[in-house]
Amino acid sequence: MITSRLSSEFTHTVKKSVVSAEELRANAAEAPEYLLLLSAVHATGDVSLLDRFESRVGVPISLGFVASAGGASAEPGVREELLQILEDALTREDQPEYLGAEDRALFERMQDIAVGFPVNRAHTDMNLEQGGWVPDGRYVSPTKSAPAGFKVAIIGAGMTGIDAAVKATDRGIEWELFEKASGVGGLWWSSRYPGVAVDTPSVIYSLSWNVTPDWSKHFPLGKEYRAYLTQIAEKFELEKHISFNSEVTRMVWLEQEQLWELTVLSTDNSSRTVRVNAVIGGAGHLCRPNYPNVEGIEDFAGQSLHTATWIDDVSLQGKRVGVVGVGAAGVQVISSIATEVDHLTVFQRQPVWLGRNQRGDGLVSNSERWLRRHVPYYLHWARTSGFIQSNALVGAMNRVDLDWMAEHPDSISEWNAMARQAGLDYINDTFGDSELGKAVTPDFPFAGKRPVGDPGGDGPGGYYWALKQDHVDLELSSIARVVPEGIVTADGTLHELDVIVWATGQLFDFMSPVEIVGRDGVTLREKWEDYLRPRTFFGGSIAGFPNFFMNDGPHTGVANGGGGHNFMTETVNHFIFESLQLLIENDATSIEVTEEAYDAHTEALEEQMSHLIWSHDTKANTYYRNARGYVVLPSPFEVSDYWRRSREPQAADFSLRSSADAEVAA
Repeated sequence: MITSRLSSEFTHTVKKSVVSAEELRANAAEAPEYLLLLSAVHATGDVSLLDRFESRVGVPISLGFVASAGGASAEPGVREELLQILEDALTREDQPEYLGAEDRALFERMQDIAVGFPVNRAHTDMNLEQGGWVPDGRYVSPTKSAPAGFKVAIIGAGMTGIDAAVKATDRGIEWELFEKASGVGGLWWSSRYPGVAVDTPSVIYSLSWNVTPDWSKHFPLGKEYRAYLTQIAEKFELEKHISFNSEVTRMVWLEQEQLWELTVLSTDNSSRTVRVNAVIGGAGHLCRPNYPNVEGIEDFAGQSLHTATWIDDVSLQGKRVGVVGVGAAGVQVISSIATEVDHLTVFQRQPVWLGRNQRGDGLVSNSERWLRRHVPYYLHWARTSGFIQSNALVGAMNRVDLDWMAEHPDSISEWNAMARQAGLDYINDTFGDSELGKAVTPDFPFAGKRPVGDPGGDGPGGYYWALKQDHVDLELSSIARVVPEGIVTADGTLHELDVIVWATGQLFDFMSPVEIVGRDGVTLREKWEDYLRPRTFFGGSIAGFPNFFMNDGPHTGVANGGGGHNFMTETVNHFIFESLQLLIENDATSIEVTEEAYDAHTEALEEQMSHLIWSHDTKANTYYRNARGYVVLPSPFEVSDYWRRSREPQAADFSLRSSADAEVAA
């Protein structure tokens, strides 16, 4: 049996924490009682506490846009009782080892308390892993190491590439990572516009094997998330194996050699070729700025900026600024700069559903961070609770109920209608029955396009607040052309501007800038019908492209649950390395999904997609659909089903070949 090389780095036990009674009580004054109960069970090992307190600690309020779903207060006096129990346990120097999550039935009971409803038991293994309780498992029993010289190329140093690099090291597989930028972070390296932030809660949006208590905000700013990934790279000494300023421009499968040959272009325009046994594409699907097809963009005499390629030291103080686009980037930019500019014009093609800010200033309190650091498994339960609730809520909102739709044309299900109503309530509370309120009200069901959270509330830093300011105009007329003085809209109005900010998103790449040539000279562009029908098999496998795995590929979006992109990053990377281990165990040199399995998976995927909102609503302009109308981003599978089916690649779904087979074929 081959053991993990980094097993000591992936310990999922919590070390003894000795605290003072004063510290505990000061920091736990507002902690949710249900989290205090769960932590007390771990600290004492006394499971009878559940019988004593389960019905008394209240019910958590569901996360997400439907903030009013669920929630019940704890009984008076419960907090004091739990604090006394924790004080008695955690102020002792001779504490016993804390209770972990070894007892499955106990964990399942505790996870029900953590969310306030019965959790599907089929999700338990996934919740244990993603909650940070247990390490990534091994399902293809590793009895052999990778042969000498076996090497994997990883493309992209964002979250996906960093996770792949750590997993490769853990499994004893040699690797080299190619990153076209000059540092670690991927999207969080390139996205530096004002207000850029993660809009998934930070307690969820991190890797399950590197859960941290130290987030400063509930929705971390881009620079903080970039620092998180950089710290991982430093911890595992990854940078010595990363080639920065190195863009892979071409990949060719060499059948006889059973190798991929990569052409790598450096920023000085020099190029080199690299041969590797396998390639993991982790370059992300949003990598290049997307500009609208508008006449005269190059004619603008002022400063033109795109949120994807922001200039760090640009100043907007006292300027007339136009922001084009009100998706996530647009909302964040507008919220951030509204108090800085002299005049702001917001060019809205289509409004977006906005979630009310429930977090005030967004800061994680010092007390909360203290609890996450010092109270046993408090952090794990905060993460597990958020992860489970997110899956339950998001999955329910996106699945179509045809009977409901027949009577409710503005929503697709009862849950979806609840989310829509929460959005409408926020609009009505902010704008009342006004023209501005009508202008920001979408005419499509909730989640028809990606919803956005308001970065602030009814004050500076809020999006709806910004739109209400006298020096901010919301322009609904479409853009006709750009001229040296500014933007001319379809109604003939010239909007004079000093700066144009293009918050118009990024192109869906799926590695399309890379020429990828598989077996028999077939390119990925040809295989995917000029990228209009992109598809992969679970861990990014593509028939006709041996030893190539595209993470961040089509149908790996977490729109049907999973909490955040980190879930799919880990799930798909797991499948990739299990597939590579399958290759190693069989002394093979290539592994490739069969056409039959590839097509069967596509058929199942498209059938499942037909039940989701993006296959029914066409009013929303969403990047989830391509020019053909094919839904390309979200995974339609129920999240735990996708996770479970990605645990262990089935040999019957693959063609395994050796060098000798290739020589005979040649």
